[in-house]
Amino acid sequence: MASYESDEEQIEALKRWWEENGNSLIIGVVIVLAVLFGSRAWQGSQQAKAEEASDLYDSIVQAVALNQGADLDEAGLAGLESAYDSLRNDHGDSIYTRYGALMLASVYVRQENYDQAAAELSWVLDNQELGFMRSAEPELFLAARLRLARVKLTLGEAREALDLLLNTEPGALAAGYAEVQGDAYRDLGEQEQARGAYERALALQPDNARFIELKLLGLDG
Repeated sequence: MASYESDEEQIEALKRWWEENGNSLIIGVVIVLAVLFGSRAWQGSQQAKAEEASDLYDSIVQAVALNQGADLDEAGLAGLESAYDSLRNDHGDSIYTRYGALMLASVYVRQENYDQAAAELSWVLDNQELGFMRSAEPELFLAARLRLARVKLTLGEAREALDLLLNTEPGALAAGYAEVQGDAYRDLGEQEQARGAYERALALQPDNARFIELKLLGLDG
């Protein structure tokens, strides 16, 4: 009988505990399950979006590779721009959109549409954040800055080109930065600064050293 009373007491204790804590326990379990399944759903959605962005970018790359940019006819360019618009509108926080902008800018340069090329490169520099917990390699934006400076030079905007490159740590692109700085100084008529920039570029042993040497010789002409 004593054992039975002990069991009864245990059951009553469990009932009291459940009355006091049951609702909280249920709510806690529901929250954990919601977070778990919500996280999985979010991850699945993000993966699907990344794959869609990758596919759009691949279509841009293939179109450029097949047509070599400058050979794109009006319909080909329209298709390319349509794919890029979808990439930018639907995946504005994707790294693929930044690479797509660089690719499209290169097409515009080949077609001598420098204003549009500058617009795409400026967008890359103005949109370096990729969203929560994501970032791109700094080299991507250093390359975009250098390309934009070259486009600015072509547009006759040497001072703007120079401003893009000064006070920036160029990393592995140091030779290219120095060369374009030299071009900008030359266009501004600042011969000594141009010479110094070209010499810095040569000291970094770039692949186009002979071409830079010719630019240096041109300063003496």
